[in-house]
Amino acid sequence: VNYVSAHDNETLFDIISLKTPVGISVEDRCRMNHFATSIIALTQGIPFFHAGDEMLRSKSLDRDSYNSGDWFNRIQPRLADPSFKPQRSHILAAVENFTDVLCIRYSSPLFRLRTANAIQERVRFHNTGPSWVPGFIVMSIEDGNEGIPGLSQLDPIFSYIVVVFNACPTEESFSSPTLRGRTLQLHPIQVTSTDETVKKSSYEASTGCFTVPARTTSVFVEPRKI
Repeated sequence: VNYVSAHDNETLFDIISLKTPVGISVEDRCRMNHFATSIIALTQGIPFFHAGDEMLRSKSLDRDSYNSGDWFNRIQPRLADPSFKPQRSHILAAVENFTDVLCIRYSSPLFRLRTANAIQERVRFHNTGPSWVPGFIVMSIEDGNEGIPGLSQLDPIFSYIVVVFNACPTEESFSSPTLRGRTLQLHPIQVTSTDETVKKSSYEASTGCFTVPARTTSVFVEPRKI
């Protein structure tokens, strides 16, 4: 079971507000919130989400609110510092981004492999070794093809998926020879997303280079040839 926040601790948005510098904008705090939930949504295993993380819920930093009453446990209480308070537009964007990553998760069974052996066979991490880019995770998930020995085919639509998690406060790029020459494209859900930032993500087949904006999770898919 994978999670970044739970009922017996601060909410995700509260802990981000607590641990980041005061000068960080509410937009950046919202971006961090979405980035954290996207990691849980798009990695293998069972995702667990604390109620309200998708809408930037705050409990005014109450760490364990099981007996705190409705004032702290309702979804959107008053914040001690109004400058931290997300506006309606921030909350709507957070919900839309959360819906996007859930839809991406359920767009392919490759995000929901059933056994440890299947994960070990199909999942690879590419940003490793002495030249690794800190804060930048590049994960690929490979599917097989019907009639060809080796991996079985699980996904009728996508044959290969690359997920790039960029936790850095700046746009970053990563190149890998093993990822050259593929027909990867940004996931259709992200192409039509209301998040304009994720649409700036790119992949260059000739160099195997992925470029992803700051604090963004980008999903690249290789459609099967018909």
